[in-house]
Amino acid sequence: MKQSETPYSMDSESKRVPPARLLAPARNLHRRAADNWGGRLRAVPVACKKCDLGRPQCQRCIKYGVQCPGYRDDDGMRFQNADPTSFERRKKKRSYHQHPHQHQDQDDEATSTTSSGTLQIIEFTPESSTAVSTSSSSPASSRQPSRQSTPATSITTNTSTSTQVSVALPVLKSLRQHWTAESIPLVLGFYQSLDFLPGLFRGAGQDHCLVLTGQVFTRAYMINRFRPRADYRELSIVLGHALAAVQEAIRSPKTYTSDSTIVAVWLLGNYELMIGGLERRSFITDKERGSSPEVPWHIHGQGLLSLMRARGDRQLYTRHGRQIFWVMHNMIQVQLTIANTPCPPDFERWLDIIEATLQPNEGLLLQTGRYLSAACSLLSKLIPITISGDAARARTAYPALIAESDRADLAMAAWMRVAPEFQIEPGPVWGYFWNSWRSARIKVHHMIILISNLVEYGEPPLTPEDYNAECGGCSLLHPEVLRARREFCMGIIATAGRDVAEGIPRSLGGKMPDLDPDLPSAYFDAVRLIWPLSHLYVIPTAPRHLRIMAREALLRIAKEKGILTALKPRAGGMMFPEAALRGIPVDNLEEDVERGGGLVKFATKVEAQD
Repeated sequence: MKQSETPYSMDSESKRVPPARLLAPARNLHRRAADNWGGRLRAVPVACKKCDLGRPQCQRCIKYGVQCPGYRDDDGMRFQNADPTSFERRKKKRSYHQHPHQHQDQDDEATSTTSSGTLQIIEFTPESSTAVSTSSSSPASSRQPSRQSTPATSITTNTSTSTQVSVALPVLKSLRQHWTAESIPLVLGFYQSLDFLPGLFRGAGQDHCLVLTGQVFTRAYMINRFRPRADYRELSIVLGHALAAVQEAIRSPKTYTSDSTIVAVWLLGNYELMIGGLERRSFITDKERGSSPEVPWHIHGQGLLSLMRARGDRQLYTRHGRQIFWVMHNMIQVQLTIANTPCPPDFERWLDIIEATLQPNEGLLLQTGRYLSAACSLLSKLIPITISGDAARARTAYPALIAESDRADLAMAAWMRVAPEFQIEPGPVWGYFWNSWRSARIKVHHMIILISNLVEYGEPPLTPEDYNAECGGCSLLHPEVLRARREFCMGIIATAGRDVAEGIPRSLGGKMPDLDPDLPSAYFDAVRLIWPLSHLYVIPTAPRHLRIMAREALLRIAKEKGILTALKPRAGGMMFPEAALRGIPVDNLEEDVERGGGLVKFATKVEAQD
């Protein structure tokens, strides 16, 4: 079947009619007409009427998202209610005709009962909201509610003549609608704190790139979360339409810098997070990454950066433009932190503009952005040196790296001491940016521990001339100073990890109060925890009990929130030389965890490869 065809689409020479199950009389009519006219008639014209949403076939049209072709009149067709009540009524009717003598006494009693003025509903059809008829049941059955009237609401009225009139109200039936009708409300529910989203969706048509990407995102969420009989072919088709619409919007001179276009690309990135289309390669260099193709999540991040550059500095001078900037900027910085790549120079210029025009409650966002930029720069230097195992190179670069790390930490600490924003009770957005800072801090200080080990235990061995200031050495290379630095970094990792673990809501196994876990807004609470929990879990220098808590929360995020990226964390501790891992417990945290009376084995071994 072609993409444009539906279960109700036919060629131009035929008419759209209901399913063959209901058209037996119509087919006979066509056959008789063809016999009378010698086969010259192809089909009898059918007069269609507007779609009736109460019909099961129309609900099928709603399911597939097509316009219903309509139905002809009910002449020649017989509709029967296919429910247990109807079967029971027909069974009693057949029994009455087969054994009339057995029902004679009941008929006599019914006659006397009817003459006394008792009325009871014995049938209820969808064509009428009420039905009143004379009962042919026994007095015992008239005192008990009939099985047929059970689903409906019965209203009994006592008149002055003791006549009981029972009226059955229609039973409300849920009306099915196509899943795309709920895609926009779901997206708005997921990101309630982003107040620029409703305005973007308000004027978008059904074929707009923003609407199509929202449909892709919500479809993946429904499949992952509720595991229905998923139609992955339909998801692939919608994804193809969304990608084509985004590509067309980017190529258009009128829309490539619009807010809706960049948000559509951002939603595609979130879709990749939803389906787990991400490789956690947290401890590799650009050289090791080689020419392997980038995963879609990183490709969308590169697209966001290109669109931000095309939007230029003017995006920072409007309220919604700046809000969109912070969302895209943070997503790109998280990607760069994972890839150990320095931030582009544009970020520094944009942050300078924001600092010059700082708005209320933007202090945390600005300071977090600056710290993440420093962290990306540090990681791009720390990881290649540590992986190389060159102790001489590490000792040469170590003092400058420590000074750069201390400047970043001191700048953040100085702002926290004087900023009023630091005293505000954190909300969802605040918690997300705090966790971004904590996760980057955990990774940076873990790498400082590794390089300090390499400086002390690497080859060639460390000599007194290397750390003796009188001989031209650096005091930071003294073994006692190196051990103190490692203890200091271990304390920072433990503190940041504890703060991350305390932010885990109860619905994910933590202690922090949260909203209803079934609400769409709970999705954002889970997303903002993935990166800090992933870094906490894969870092072997973090406390073991915190790593176990992080692992359990990640598993619940994937299972209960439908975000499969939570299953993707990888640790690269074994990639580093033995000297760098001196004194660090490298375990796999592989345990048999009891779940519901059985044992579920989680393959979460710390791996050396991607």
